[in-house]
Amino acid sequence: MQFVARLLTQTLTPAIATPTLVALVFASVLGVMAVDRLEQARGQSIRSAFAQDTGEITLRIEERLRTYRQVLKGAHALFQASETVSRDEWRRYVAALNLPAEYPGIQGVGFAAHIPADQLARHERAVRAEGFPDYRVSPPGPRSEYSAIVFLEPFDWRNQRAFGFDMLSEPVRQQAMTRALHSGLPALSGKVRLVQETATDPQAGVLLYMPLFRRGADLGSPARREHALLGWVYGPFRMNDLVAGALAEAGPRIRLRIHDGHDTTPGTLLFDSHPDGDDTPDLSDRKLLELDGRVWTLLFDDTPRPGMRLTAHHWLETGAVVLICSLLVLLTAAAAAARSRAHALDRISSSLRSSEARYSTLVNLSRDGIAALDAKLNFSFVNPRLARLLGYPEDSLIGTPFSKLWPPGEPAVRNRLLTRLQRGEPASYEQDLLTADGRTLTAIVTDAPQQGKDGSLQGVILSVTDISERKASEERIRYLATHDSLTGLSNRASFLEQMNASLLMARRQHSRFALLYLDLDHFKEINDSLGHAAGDALLIETAQRLRHCLRASDLLARQGGDEFMALLHDMAGMNEALAVAEKIRRAVGAPVLLEGREALVSVSIGVALYPEHGTDLDSLTRRADAAMYRNKSFRRTGDGSAVTRPAGQ
Repeated sequence: MQFVARLLTQTLTPAIATPTLVALVFASVLGVMAVDRLEQARGQSIRSAFAQDTGEITLRIEERLRTYRQVLKGAHALFQASETVSRDEWRRYVAALNLPAEYPGIQGVGFAAHIPADQLARHERAVRAEGFPDYRVSPPGPRSEYSAIVFLEPFDWRNQRAFGFDMLSEPVRQQAMTRALHSGLPALSGKVRLVQETATDPQAGVLLYMPLFRRGADLGSPARREHALLGWVYGPFRMNDLVAGALAEAGPRIRLRIHDGHDTTPGTLLFDSHPDGDDTPDLSDRKLLELDGRVWTLLFDDTPRPGMRLTAHHWLETGAVVLICSLLVLLTAAAAAARSRAHALDRISSSLRSSEARYSTLVNLSRDGIAALDAKLNFSFVNPRLARLLGYPEDSLIGTPFSKLWPPGEPAVRNRLLTRLQRGEPASYEQDLLTADGRTLTAIVTDAPQQGKDGSLQGVILSVTDISERKASEERIRYLATHDSLTGLSNRASFLEQMNASLLMARRQHSRFALLYLDLDHFKEINDSLGHAAGDALLIETAQRLRHCLRASDLLARQGGDEFMALLHDMAGMNEALAVAEKIRRAVGAPVLLEGREALVSVSIGVALYPEHGTDLDSLTRRADAAMYRNKSFRRTGDGSAVTRPAGQ
């Protein structure tokens, strides 16, 4: 710039030099402001991207812990649905969850029994009798109460190290277990070293506990919950395995440290993605995450990245500003500046085309579906990812209304959507979309309206994230919690919930229904003589025969073991209920082919009729259960029939 000023003052007349020097000063000020603005925009872009990354990582960690809490609730429901849960049932339940693929980071799903001191010896004898002759509760020593890990699947070499461990003997675990007991809610422990850890690749660990109480017990106070306590369903987590997946693509450049509590000293460190990271990061952020009674402090550092510090590209941008300013000065000095200005405009256009190409590449390679709608909510652009999700050719959706992808019967939804977008309000919501082959895809749709200067709707940008697999996993967990895993029938808890609804309906409509309790006779002899596989096959066959004997509106469930329950709606009286029971007795009594041998079983049935034998769940179930056991007793002595109604009826 100084050279240009000196040259102009030596070669131009004062009439030309003065306005040229004014232009030079103006160009210099403008250049400084432009460079400063570029730096500000670049810094703001970096900060915004960093804030978005840290928010997404925090949300993924929170969602992962919330999902694992649902896994424990499913395991808790398994205990509530059965009189007893065997080791084999627990193993099959956890295997069905497919932990390594569906829930990475969780070390296993376990159950720790609560053992009063006077029952310790009996507990150890019982577990040894299951085939573990060396089993004992550890660490040894007298205590007022114990806990012992009796179920922990998958039962691999690492989890076998924790078999029989008394978690109440360790203060950090004991604090979380006591908090779960007193609140009746899931509780996350502080930092611990898991018993499963070895000298190879040691990691910090945490445990999530859910208390398990005796079914039907009064849990109205902490003292009553302590009296009803059976143990804890829990999950151990190795922090590196738990958090690594949540970092996703941001992992290599963002350093994440997680501390237990508000303190950030080395003793509270749970996880560090970059132990040897730079202590002078470009950007830092701090977030608090509250998880089941514990607070985690998340410290984020943006590690230096290529392109974030001053690079050749940055110097090129600064040089372009200086060049434009120089051209402005030369335009004042000579007509040849017009050609220089044309070159500058060409360079600017090239930069814009390059930016547009980068934007197009980012949109086309996005893992989410991205689309643009016009003011009438018709598609004007669809990226390849969205076209693949919906199963349409990329150009076939252009001009198609967005509402065409919605399930039938949602015109009111379109009107509300259009009204909200016209007000300029963005939103994110769950929406079912129809694919080209008629399937339904569940997605999270995020929309951002674009308005003109007059406030009118010009268009909409959509982001579509497929969550169908996550929804399917939630449905699978919900099914396992309400159904018997062997027969596919409803379990006892689900049956009683549906029976309660039927009871309310019968009261309103003044109708009758019958409750049947069924118990297979001689099941134990078949199970012992032919084996558990044959016993399971018999239960499955019995469930199928029972279904064929009932109407579609009737309810059927497996109570546990060889016992079943059925609810017959709209019964005219006891004779109609007894006729159905007799039909069941004949169907179950037909020969069954097991292991190549023909087997015969019979069934004892107890019948209770609403409202004659009771007007609430408790009285009806007691009367039907008592009738069934009275029938079974009569059949042993040869004095009873196959079906028994309550006494006195």
